[in-house]
Amino acid sequence: MDGVILSRGGPHRRPRGTAQAEDKAMESSRWLRWIMRWGGGIAVAVGLAGICLTTEPEPRHLPLQLLNDVLWLCQAGLCGQFLIRLLASRRTGQIRAYLASTSGLVDAIAALAVPLAFAGGARAPDLWLVGIVWVLKPINAAPGLRQLNRVLVREARSLGSVACLFVIILFLAATALYVLERAGQPAEFGSLPQSLWWAVVTLTTTGYGDVIPKSIGGRLIASAVMIFGLGIFGLWTGIMATGFAAEARRQDFLGNWELVAKVPFLHSLNASGMAMLAQSLRRLDVPANTILFRRGQDGDCMYFVVSGEVEVDVLPSPVRLGPGNFFGEMALLGGGKRSATVSTIRPATLLVLDVMDFRTLAAHHTELAAEVEAEANRRATGGPAPS
Repeated sequence: MDGVILSRGGPHRRPRGTAQAEDKAMESSRWLRWIMRWGGGIAVAVGLAGICLTTEPEPRHLPLQLLNDVLWLCQAGLCGQFLIRLLASRRTGQIRAYLASTSGLVDAIAALAVPLAFAGGARAPDLWLVGIVWVLKPINAAPGLRQLNRVLVREARSLGSVACLFVIILFLAATALYVLERAGQPAEFGSLPQSLWWAVVTLTTTGYGDVIPKSIGGRLIASAVMIFGLGIFGLWTGIMATGFAAEARRQDFLGNWELVAKVPFLHSLNASGMAMLAQSLRRLDVPANTILFRRGQDGDCMYFVVSGEVEVDVLPSPVRLGPGNFFGEMALLGGGKRSATVSTIRPATLLVLDVMDFRTLAAHHTELAAEVEAEANRRATGGPAPS
């Protein structure tokens, strides 16, 4: 078989009463986690829809009093969620850290904004306009926003340079159009602020078309401004796209490094070897009940299990592998045939090391090839894991 590693821990039994108590606690905590995860989102979605309906002169779908009751119920849910998180952070001694975090700040604003406005004398329906701050709640559930923050910090200099160029072109164009067009179009270019508005609209290439230069010089400047606008926003887009790609590679590298560092037979690699290996691995997300390869196929890669579970069809009984295990390493040594069929039991995330990447690594780090060959020989001669 292609390098199966069995878990060392065997099955064990719990006392019946303990098992029932643990199962009950897990079930209740599962419901609590579900409420904490989705309850706030449901309250925000319903609340924002209700706020929109309260601004209708005559709400057609729900009576105003019913809308008011629904919105207060949503507010109570957000306050309850904030209170639960406060109590949980207090038990762990992290209440100050929670309140100082973005998550705690957003929770506090969503929970307290409407009650404070009510205490200050605001009443429905205008009171619920304050509740528009509920739209901030998804920030806590959007990890991509944290990634965006890291990209903005890393690319601050480049983005700042493009922004500086934007401002320079903006003021030069506005001043030039003010000088050239103020006599012919005093209503549109009669002051520098008016010309600045035109320059912003033109530089962002969203011009209205109803305010245009009439002089030849003004039109030439406007043409140049539109072209510069395309270039500037192209630069911004390129910088952000490159930053996101670099951040994604960095996150993948860190995740891969943590995984390969847990594989025993890779411990002989030095830091540069581990880094090369982490960069060579590619991520593969596989749904449940998917066959990764079949017995008899040519082997061209090995796999590391990051999450989920796979089943290796071997005799006398199939073997299941979880996070931290690996399989298929025999393919790295000679391109032999697969000796087992491997499929996913649950949705799994795998890291794949191709033969060509392995050969490149082995050329720079001979200890890696030696370790893989030693592991294969150990299993072939009756090691603890079938081979």
